[in-house]
Amino acid sequence: MRSALGQKANTTKQVLLIEEIGNNLKRIEPLLAPMEQYQLTVCKNHTEAMQIMYASGADIVLLCCSSSPLPCQGMIADLIQCHPDLPIIAIGENISPEHGERLIQANATDYLSTDTLTSDSLLRCLRYAESTQQKNSEIDQLLHRDPLTTVGNRQFFYRALLQKLTQLPHVPRQLALITIDLDEFRKFNTRFGVSSGDQIVQDMCQRIQNSARADEVIARLGSDEFALILDCSPEEDLDIAVNAHINRLISVLKDPYIHGNESSVLNCSIGVALAPEHGIQLDELTRKATIARFSAKQVHGCSYSIFRSSMEEEINNQPDLAADLMNALRGEQFTLHYQPRIDLHSGRIVGAEALIRWNHPSRGLIMPSDFIPTSEKSGLIVPIGYWVIHQAGLHLQTIKTLGLHIDRLGVNLSFRQFRDDHLVSTIRRIITQNQIDTSVLEFELTESAIFNDEEHVRECLDALSEDGITFSLDDFGTGYSSFALLHKLPISALKIDRSFVSHVNDSNEAAEIVRSIISLAQNMKMKVIAEGVETREQLDFLINHQCDQIQGYYYSPPVSFEDFIRMLSTN
Repeated sequence: MRSALGQKANTTKQVLLIEEIGNNLKRIEPLLAPMEQYQLTVCKNHTEAMQIMYASGADIVLLCCSSSPLPCQGMIADLIQCHPDLPIIAIGENISPEHGERLIQANATDYLSTDTLTSDSLLRCLRYAESTQQKNSEIDQLLHRDPLTTVGNRQFFYRALLQKLTQLPHVPRQLALITIDLDEFRKFNTRFGVSSGDQIVQDMCQRIQNSARADEVIARLGSDEFALILDCSPEEDLDIAVNAHINRLISVLKDPYIHGNESSVLNCSIGVALAPEHGIQLDELTRKATIARFSAKQVHGCSYSIFRSSMEEEINNQPDLAADLMNALRGEQFTLHYQPRIDLHSGRIVGAEALIRWNHPSRGLIMPSDFIPTSEKSGLIVPIGYWVIHQAGLHLQTIKTLGLHIDRLGVNLSFRQFRDDHLVSTIRRIITQNQIDTSVLEFELTESAIFNDEEHVRECLDALSEDGITFSLDDFGTGYSSFALLHKLPISALKIDRSFVSHVNDSNEAAEIVRSIISLAQNMKMKVIAEGVETREQLDFLINHQCDQIQGYYYSPPVSFEDFIRMLSTN
């Protein structure tokens, strides 16, 4: 179902007869048998019918009715709710016009009385049902097709999802609702224009379709947001199917988008909710998939999140936490801790990374992972980032006054901070006010920060580099680096991500990645710093492969500034 609105190509029509007793089958089967274009299947009730329709499909339903219209009307309603486009012909003995009118009002396509049923009347009724269904389908496609991408639109998607969720109590299936959008797409539209944005959306849709399964529902919900419904049988492992699908999606969506003569990297965020695990109500499932996608946006680069109940708690706590963050800035509740960098040639402390902590008045010490995502989402990361630079500058003055020395003091710059048009001028003002030695100040950047808006970031780095500031690339190896771009940027150090360092002694792949990064840094005349070193075996590996510096718990966790001064004093 890649187009999300495709028609069945099979010329043989599947007719499903729903009858409990079997008297009508004796009349219908001989009349239908000579009609080669129709193939008859029989079942006893609408639950069995739904299972058959889910497994092999049906083009027309013949629903045998009792003398009372009410049971048949209820059955029609159930079938229509699960299969809105399905033509249903009510069949019963001596159906009166009044009875027939009630069945039509209940959304039956037509009705037949078996006491006067002939081959001609049955054929005419079947053809009328097909014609009506085809016309309704054509109208439906016009109403529910997205004109830009030709996949289904928001209305189509909600109806398709509701249909599948309604079927779940009757058919043992599992669903994954996957929602996708691009990070910074509004900013892209502002910079390049709506026409280029439309090109990106069409390309994005094509990539999604190319990675989808044949039976998958795909729809565009608006702007750059798409939704997919992954339908799994009970025999499939839903977790494996979802992870495989998301890996395929990320692999096709991470590549640069071409628009005109330009090329842009736009990261994607993916949120997943599962049914019935996370609910079988439409609003509930779509809300949870959206929450998961917003959670994924807090991770740099192309990322995904599968819904967890704790995410709702985080969402509920965010307004209070955001208000508390503003008070924390005003009330000087933040503090900086420092994790030493050790030079592997001398064994001495040659630098440190500044890491923010929050001394909350009622919650105690809050780690960055618990408040940085909220600060980035609220925009408070910008003033918080400037506070960190200011405070680190004051600490550098203290280090100098005490007659101590470090080569580098690393301060993290969030990718969100580059949205601030006054980034360079504000940093220069802080440097001037605090008389910061820029030869010691080093900004640590993530790969996503650099490649999110290459031209703007490069301009900022070049300007700050003129003031003597150096730059390191953090978590190297986890993003989508362009080595050609690395040559053009004033980066003096690469930091190997802890996820590789922690496995250098038990994974050949991790060991090879670390060796390659060290070699790359040496060839580019850069320092290389390994993060997260926790064991002697990891240290020996890094020494043997000529790594320059390390930081990690093997030597020291992040410590208060006072403890860091003591460590420097006894270096």
